[in-house]
Amino acid sequence: MSLNFSLSLGSFANLNPWRKNVQVLVTDDSYIPSLGIVRSLGSKGIDVSVLAESSLATLASRSRYCSGRYVVPSPSEGSYFTSLMDVLGRVHFDLIIPVGYASTSALAQRKAEVNSLSRLEVADYQKIQAAADKRYVQELATRVGVPAPNTICPTSFDDAVRLSADLQYPVVMKAPCEVSNSPVHYARTRFELLEFFRTLWSRKNGGSGKLPLVQEFIPGYGCGFFALYQNGVCKRTFMHRRVRETPPSGGVSCCAESFYDPKLQEYGTRLLDRLEWHGVAMVEFRYDLRDNDYKLMEINPKFWGSLDLALAAGVDFPYYLCQMAQGETLKYSEEYDRNVRFHWPLLEMKHLWKRPASIGAVLADSLNPQVKSNLRLFDLKPNVLEPFSRVRAQVRRTLAAKRRRYKVSRNFETHVSRNGREPNRLEAVEGRPNAFNIHGR
Repeated sequence: MSLNFSLSLGSFANLNPWRKNVQVLVTDDSYIPSLGIVRSLGSKGIDVSVLAESSLATLASRSRYCSGRYVVPSPSEGSYFTSLMDVLGRVHFDLIIPVGYASTSALAQRKAEVNSLSRLEVADYQKIQAAADKRYVQELATRVGVPAPNTICPTSFDDAVRLSADLQYPVVMKAPCEVSNSPVHYARTRFELLEFFRTLWSRKNGGSGKLPLVQEFIPGYGCGFFALYQNGVCKRTFMHRRVRETPPSGGVSCCAESFYDPKLQEYGTRLLDRLEWHGVAMVEFRYDLRDNDYKLMEINPKFWGSLDLALAAGVDFPYYLCQMAQGETLKYSEEYDRNVRFHWPLLEMKHLWKRPASIGAVLADSLNPQVKSNLRLFDLKPNVLEPFSRVRAQVRRTLAAKRRRYKVSRNFETHVSRNGREPNRLEAVEGRPNAFNIHGR
């Protein structure tokens, strides 16, 4: 897809030398930033291993710079932390770097236990939870003077009816907290919005569970402020603007470029300073073409998907974490190459599947030697095998989901044949044998 191969991972002339025989463990093998972290640290002679879920694609562990791979359950499962601690008990690691939100949150919740065997440079669990709560972040933005879209947070269908009257349309509906693969929905009119909430509320049967928050749509483009904090003090910053996303309506970057704007930096640091942050974080904005200002979208209290761009621009966040784990107090720097354009070929393919009209722009970037990509001439294996690995993982998940649905259906039929009725809500909640509430009541 892309003809642009990167031969280096940035300029590290100003970095202090790292002591020998250092062991680092990176979570989430299948995540794109995990591959960037492994390549960055491994190219400096640091011994890097990864944690992987057997049901997910393999990516970072395919790299020539990966020293080992340890299979553990999903971070959402109760046995995840026990398995992780078993790995840390058998193999010494000087630092563990969580990548995804689920693993970051799981490790932060047991931070003291992790630090008894290794080193974890993340914020406290309560702060990570607060940063991931979009409703709280909107309130925080108001308190610190950071512009944000007009937002409503309905707790019922009646709430949605009442609050939606004052919105400007179109609007965006999104999960109120950090949720993996949570879809974003759009409503062009109030009628579409209320139809969406009516359907959602009927599925919930008026029960528990947070409803999506609703924000006015900001015409413009996405921008990100990225930072590394050490004990509440900002040490490193980076900024980018999105060129293309997948899906095109709004998602992850498949092409982005570095830039610098002191206003964006001011907004980002106001929020993270108030949280007294520690570790890495991304503050996501959209540049509003109506008033030429940045509007806050959310805070991602973890590593971000476009980390490769920061690395290519000379901001080596993973290595700075290693320095912090070594006990160094970092000096502040906002220096980086502010004219780097970067794209991810596989994500570009997904973008083109939804928006074929972008083919000219994608081809131009692919043929431009000045545009960097995550293809590495001397580390091609992860990129070559990634599409096949992701397809295989998707097939596994699909088959597993079908098996679960089949099991629920069979048990439901067994319950009806034995009892002459469907299982009620109390039986399902109490987990009685063969009590499966497939209607969600």
